[in-house]
Amino acid sequence: SNAPTPRPTNAPTPRPTNAPTPRPSNAPTPRPTNAPTPKPSYAPTPSPSNAPTQNPTDDPTSNPTVRPTEMPSSSPEPGGDITPEPGGDITPEPGGDGTPEPGGDGTPEPGGDGTPEPGGDITPEPGGEYTPEPEEPYIATDLYSGIYTPADIENDTLVFYAYPAGGDNLSLKVYIKGRYDNVNNGELLHPDEQSYFRPVLSINNEYIITMYLYRGSELCGGAVRFYITYRNQPADEDNPVVGEHPPVITTNRDGDDSVITSSRFLLRVAARTWEGNVIYANHIVVTLDGVVQTNPTGSTVFEYHLVLTPPNVGDDIDHVVTILAWDDEGNSTFRKLILPYHRVGEGDENGSIHISIDATTLGLGIIIDDDYTVHEGENAAEVLLRLFEDYGIEAQFSGTPKLNFYLRRIVWGDIAYSVDIPPELWELILRDGITLTDQHDRDSIGEFDFTRCSGWMYCINGMYPGIGLSEYYPINGDELCLRFTLALGKDIGGYDATGSGGSEGSLSSYCGLWIDGGFIQLEHDYELIQRVEPTDDEDGFIEYRCSKCHDIYREVLPAGSPGQSAFILAHTLVPQICIGTADSPENSGLKRKAINNDIKD
Repeated sequence: SNAPTPRPTNAPTPRPTNAPTPRPSNAPTPRPTNAPTPKPSYAPTPSPSNAPTQNPTDDPTSNPTVRPTEMPSSSPEPGGDITPEPGGDITPEPGGDGTPEPGGDGTPEPGGDGTPEPGGDITPEPGGEYTPEPEEPYIATDLYSGIYTPADIENDTLVFYAYPAGGDNLSLKVYIKGRYDNVNNGELLHPDEQSYFRPVLSINNEYIITMYLYRGSELCGGAVRFYITYRNQPADEDNPVVGEHPPVITTNRDGDDSVITSSRFLLRVAARTWEGNVIYANHIVVTLDGVVQTNPTGSTVFEYHLVLTPPNVGDDIDHVVTILAWDDEGNSTFRKLILPYHRVGEGDENGSIHISIDATTLGLGIIIDDDYTVHEGENAAEVLLRLFEDYGIEAQFSGTPKLNFYLRRIVWGDIAYSVDIPPELWELILRDGITLTDQHDRDSIGEFDFTRCSGWMYCINGMYPGIGLSEYYPINGDELCLRFTLALGKDIGGYDATGSGGSEGSLSSYCGLWIDGGFIQLEHDYELIQRVEPTDDEDGFIEYRCSKCHDIYREVLPAGSPGQSAFILAHTLVPQICIGTADSPENSGLKRKAINNDIKD
């Protein structure tokens, strides 16, 4: 029964058509001593972060026409001598003698091919000779996509070799251009006598190097592109800031040196340029004890799921986290964090968290507000299910408490009996164009109630993680809030965490939050859309619209006035809060507040 299943003799493994015949072992391919392969000192990804998704023909690693290889020496002609690995030799000439195994007579079995055991000599079939299979044409090069710094190349000159191989009558054309240059291929590069290219790069710029392989005048395969980024040497522990405008890095551990007692810790990292623009995860490298952490979640604030290992001896250890963030202008910032960790046994009590259930969007306010003990190894879904059980709440969910948990609905007698959606929120939902539903009942609250974008979301310490409840492990002191949304998080501040990317509705924000039993006004972004100057007899007006929630504000310019906008003066001198639709206050049910109403023209 433990005998392996024999492989069918009629099922040979076909050789890939693009797999070249290995070069004979007596044809070494020594690399010239003047061919340095620069290795970027910081390149967590193999290609620039802003490089577009490449077609298969654009990816040098998947294109059979390009191979990272050594500079070749001459190869033997078919029929020439070939020296195999030590332990055996081959005489490929017709009629060559075969040396038998030690002590043998070298006589093959009848009908055999004269092939002895490994390590012996081989006598080919009569008249046979070694003929290598023909190779497909390819590009031999040591160039690769990546991030280069002045420490990697000398005098801003990128040195690489590239030449055609695998056939006769082959030629190669190599072009270089700036990443965003509006040209087809760019500048044609010319190699030296040893097939080396030496383009000069400018610091803090990105380039595309394109190679075309020809047989005669016919193109072999597609274009092969390499994405090159040339940047300043990045920040490090010795030089924590580099550049004129280094990025700003913030984390959820800033100002917190408390001991972590959970073996799973969610580190939140936000990086911004000096102008406040988001630096995305492909411009951030986080390490834990020297190991790069991959696959962060989140869209503008990134979450790294750290597993804190206990010490070999004792229960306390300091883990080291490093964060490197950079922009496209050569600026970078390095930070180092110490995470003190104390081991707690699996299943043991490990502090407490505060849990609330918030249905302010339905006019119900806070439904549950309680503190709960957590145990080591227990995730947020398991803690929440314990709370539901204690309160007699039925939870309907998909997945399992351990994996892919998604809370669809909670059922509790008369929980939705007094639903009263705030009218200003309902107006924004209608303005947004979100699809409405007739689904809802008095004893439960869940997904697709009232709208197609409703459901339960959770936040931790005021932030919405980009992971499910079963993937988050709460730590002592956490504030876990389960909130109901009618608009995919736009009404509770969690839209970014949904990853919808603007696919639902026409508004990017509601400029307000219906949370914690009340309403929080957010800042509008008003833009002038229309202006009519007053005349001696008729009023004029200036109309503004918020680019995020599309709130309209119209300011009247009295007849006979010079037309100076009090709204502009107010926004120049003092802040102003505008809510609702100015020309229909009776419909919106909202009031306007203007600070410093006595501003005159």
